[in-house]
Order: sequence, then structure tokens, then C-alpha cells
Amino acid sequence: MKCILMSTRIFFLLVLFSCNSERPDEISNLKDEVIGIHDEVMPFMGELKSLKKEVEIKSKSLHEEDSIQYQGKIEELDSLANQLDSAFEGMFIWMRQYKSPEEDADKNEAKKYLLEQKEKVEVVNQDIKNALALARKELGKD
Repeated sequence: MKCILMSTRIFFLLVLFSCNSERPDEISNLKDEVIGIHDEVMPFMGELKSLKKEVEIKSKSLHEEDSIQYQGKIEELDSLANQLDSAFEGMFIWMRQYKSPEEDADKNEAKKYLLEQKEKVEVVNQDIKNALALARKELGKD
């Protein structure tokens, strides 16, 4: 009887510890996912600025050539330059507000926070990809 009781206690302890050990892995995996989404587009930050300059040069050139005839295209290019700048700024705004949860943080709160951050950084990621694609196409670099 003592052996069964001891085995039962050990079993419950193993279950308890195995459940607890999965939660940090879940949080760790979620952190890695959030950072991975960030890391996917971070290398393109310089390109965003370079493309913005090229778009602005093209806009200025059309403006100097004939601002009335090219008014629509100039407005389109200016909007694209703003989109490139906004995508660039969006990354840094996200980075400034992101705080990786502490190891001893409540796991439910950490998970909730990281899921919110994942949504935010996915928007940043998509904004960067969209702005890059439009600029590359406009400049014949796609």
C-alpha cells in the first residue's frame, strides 16, 4: 500500500513539473516568434530610406519638368515616399515600446502581452513589405 501511495505521489509530482516546464517553453517560443517576425524585415530598413530618397528625386524631377502635367504622378510619388517613411518609423516605434517579459512574470500575462506584440509586429512587417514592393515596382527594381 505504501508503495502505491508513493508511486501515486511521484506520478502527480511528475505531472505537475512537466506541466510547469511546458509553459516557459510556450512563452519562449512565442518570444522567438515575435523577434523572428521583427528580424525578417529589419535588414531592409536601410533600403526603405534609400528607396524613399530615390522616389523623392523622381518626384522632384517630374515637378521641375512640368508640375501641372505630372501633378497626379507627383502626388502618387509623394504618397509613396510617406509610406516608406511611415514603414521605417513604424519599426522603431514598435521596437521602443516592446519589452520582453521577465522570466518570473505571470505566464498568462506574458502570453497575452506577447500575442499582442505579435499582432503589432506583424503589421509592421507587412507595412515594410508592402512599401518595399510598391517602391521597387515604381523604380523598376522588382
